[in-house]
Amino acid sequence: MVTAKQEQEMEELIPARLSRDALARVALYVALIAAWVATCGSLYMSEVLGWIPCLWCWYQRIAMYPLAVILAAGLALRDRNLPTYALSLAVPGALASMYHILLQKVPAFVRFESCVIGVPCAADYLNLFGFITIPMLALTAFVIVIGACVIALGAREQVGQNYLSQGPVAVLSPTTSVGLIVAAVVALFALSGAMVRSRQPAPAIADVPAASSSVGASREAAAALYTQACAGCHGPAGAGMQLIRAEYLRQRSDLEVIALIRAGRSATDPENFSGAAMPANGGQVGISDEQLVALVRYLREMRGP
Repeated sequence: MVTAKQEQEMEELIPARLSRDALARVALYVALIAAWVATCGSLYMSEVLGWIPCLWCWYQRIAMYPLAVILAAGLALRDRNLPTYALSLAVPGALASMYHILLQKVPAFVRFESCVIGVPCAADYLNLFGFITIPMLALTAFVIVIGACVIALGAREQVGQNYLSQGPVAVLSPTTSVGLIVAAVVALFALSGAMVRSRQPAPAIADVPAASSSVGASREAAAALYTQACAGCHGPAGAGMQLIRAEYLRQRSDLEVIALIRAGRSATDPENFSGAAMPANGGQVGISDEQLVALVRYLREMRGP
C-alpha cells in the first residue's frame, strides 16, 4: 500500500527524471551537430581549400566519419545504446587528436612523427591565436560527443523509459529532426564551398625582386620552408612527385611559378599528373612574396642547370 508520503516523493521524482531525459536527449543532438560539422568541415578543408590531410588527420577522420553516421542512425532509430556505440569511436578519436596536437606543438614529439609520406603531421594549415589548429578543432568535436554520451548514459541508467522517443523539439519526430540537422549542416558547407570557388580571384603577386643578399628569406630559410610545406609530397630532395625534374619549372618564370604556388592546383586540373591536390600557398598561412621568391630560387638551385 502506497502512503501519502511515498506518493509525494514519486510526484517530486517524475519532473526530475523528465528533466534528465530532456538533458540527455538534447546532449545527443548537440553531439550530432558537432560530429556533422566536423565531418563537413574536414571535407571543406580538403576539397575546397585544397589542404591535403596528413596521416594523423586521416586517423581522426576514420573515427569521426562513421561517428557522424552512427549518431544520426541511432537517434533516428531511437537506440538507447547509442552512447555506448558513439564512445567506442569518440574516445580513440580524441586520443588521436591529442597526439596530433603534441606533434604540432611540442618539439620533443617531432622525433616520433610517423608521416614519412605525404603532408608532414607537424605542419599547420591553420593556427589561429597560436593554439587553434585543425586537430584542436577535431578534439573539441570529440570532447563534445564524449560529454554528451556521458550525460546520456547517466540518464539511461536512471530512467526506464526510452528518452530518445522524442526529438529535441516536441513537434518533430527524431527522424525528422535528424534529417533537418544533417541537411542544414551539409547545405551550409556546400553553399560556402560554392561561394569560395566562385570568388577565387587571380593571385596578386608583387614584382619579383632581383637576386641579392637583401632578399627577405635566406637559402636556409627557403630550405626550411621547403621541408615544411613541400617535402611531404615532393620528397626531401624533390625526388617525390614531379617537381625538380618537371618541365614547368624550366619553362616558367619566377613570377609564374609563384602564381601557381599562390593559387594551388586541384587534383582534377588537366596539368596535374600526380592525382593529388596542391594546396594554395603550400598550405602555409601568411607566407610572404619574399619567402616564395627565395623558395622558387631554392627549387631552381636544387634542379640545377
